[in-house]
Amino acid sequence: MSSIGDDYGMELYQIRQFVAVAETGSFTKGASRVGVSQPAISAAVAKLEEEMGQNLLDRRQGFVVPTAAGSRLLDAAKDILLACNTIKSTLRAASAPQTLRVGVLRTLPTVHVVGILQAFGQAHPDIQIELFEGPREELEKRIEQKKLDVGLTSLKDSAASKTSVALFTEPYVLAVNQNHRFAKLRSITLDNLQNEPFILRTSCETFQDTTALLLARGIRTRLVYRTDQDDRALGLVAAGIGVALMPALYKAAGVVNVSISDFNTKRTIGMQWQPQAYENKCLNALIAFACSHPWITDLRSGESQAVNIRTPKSGRAHLRVKSELETTVRPSTKVVAHA
Repeated sequence: MSSIGDDYGMELYQIRQFVAVAETGSFTKGASRVGVSQPAISAAVAKLEEEMGQNLLDRRQGFVVPTAAGSRLLDAAKDILLACNTIKSTLRAASAPQTLRVGVLRTLPTVHVVGILQAFGQAHPDIQIELFEGPREELEKRIEQKKLDVGLTSLKDSAASKTSVALFTEPYVLAVNQNHRFAKLRSITLDNLQNEPFILRTSCETFQDTTALLLARGIRTRLVYRTDQDDRALGLVAAGIGVALMPALYKAAGVVNVSISDFNTKRTIGMQWQPQAYENKCLNALIAFACSHPWITDLRSGESQAVNIRTPKSGRAHLRVKSELETTVRPSTKVVAHA
C-alpha cells in the first residue's frame, strides 16, 4: 500500500514559488520575491509541472502566464498559502502587531499601489500597514521627521543608495481621447499643443517646469479644467473634454498615450526610507515586493504592454532582503489610510 507521500510529492515551497512566478509574470521577478535564485525557482516549477503531468505556465517572450491548468492550481495555491499564513499569524498573535507606516505618491496609479499592498498583505497578514498620501516634498519631510518608515515616491536621484532604490523610470506622454486626431500618430511635438483644450494636473511633479517651458516656447493651450486628481483627469480625457500631460504608466479605457518627441522630462519612481529603518524586516519585505512588482503590466487587463518605462538593471545593490516571501492576491494585512 502506498503512502500519501508516495502519491503526492508537491511541497509547500513549490507552491510559493509557482505563485510568485505566476503573479509577477517572470521567473526572475518571482525569484526575487521569494528570495531564491532564478535557476532554483525554474527547477521548482519544472518539478511541479512534472508531478502534475502538464504545463502550468505558458512561457512567452518576455513574460509568462498561467495555462488553464495553471490558473486552477493558482486559485487553489492562494487558498493554501492563505491558510498557512493565517496559522502563522495566529501563532504570532500573542506578540504585539508590527506596524509599517508607508507614504504613497499621490500621482501613482491606484491599480499598482493596490496590487503591491494586496500581494504583500497576503504574504504578511501579521503586519499592519498605515498609509499616507501626498506629494513628493511632503513625503520626504515626513520621512525625515520619522513620521513615515518608507515612501513609494519619485526620486530626485535615480541612483541606488543606502536609503533608496529606483524601481523604474518613465517619460511623460500626452493622454488623448481614442478618437482625437493625435491618437493615430506615433509622436507629436510641443508645438502641436497650440490652442489644444488642456486639462491641467496641478499635482504633477513637473507642473512648474512644464508651465515655464510652454511659456518660453510661446505655446498657449486652452485651459478647460484644473484638477489634482489624476483619475478625474483621465476620465475627462476619455470623454473628449481635453488632453492631459500624464506619466506613461497611466492607462485608461478610451485613452491613448502619445509620445512627445521634444519633451524629454522623465521621472524615476522608487522607495525611500529612514536610515534607521534599514534593518527593519517588514520594510525589507515590502521593498522586495515593490522591486518584483510587474510595473510594465497593464493590471486592468493582466497583459504585459509596452508603456515605455525602464527598470534598473541592479536596483537593489544596497539592500539585504531577509524574508520568507510568498504571495497571493487576497489582502489580509490591516491597512489604515490617512488623508
